[in-house]
Amino acid sequence: MEARRAPRVLSTEMTRARRYEIGTVIRYRVRGQREWREGMTENISTSGVLMRTGSPLEPNTAIEMRFFLPVELHGESAAEVFCRGLVVRSSQCADPAGAVSIAARIVHSRFLRQTANADAARESTLSERRLTQQFTSPLKDSQ
Repeated sequence: MEARRAPRVLSTEMTRARRYEIGTVIRYRVRGQREWREGMTENISTSGVLMRTGSPLEPNTAIEMRFFLPVELHGESAAEVFCRGLVVRSSQCADPAGAVSIAARIVHSRFLRQTANADAARESTLSERRLTQQFTSPLKDSQ
């Protein structure tokens, strides 16, 4: 007697990568351009980045991104990540005025060598403070 197999059901929805709410400085540029722009990440996953910045980009724009993952492993400082990706969407934020939210899909990523990461991480922290003030809303007094 032959066992019957249940029909295979193919899901059209892909499983979404886990997102980590990491607010860190991100430097990005349109691929082929020299000038790096800055923003703040809202969340990061293995498949994409959501960032807040000051200028929009068109969907399907190829970009390069660099950011530090603020994690200390085995006594080493934060790791710098370089990514190539494509803009998925870009939209104006309601608050703060003038901020733009950009979602980008990561198509390639790699860790950069940690030779001068201490100075770069320190510079990133200073930029992070400035950008946090620029791209976040002031907390409203709840009293």
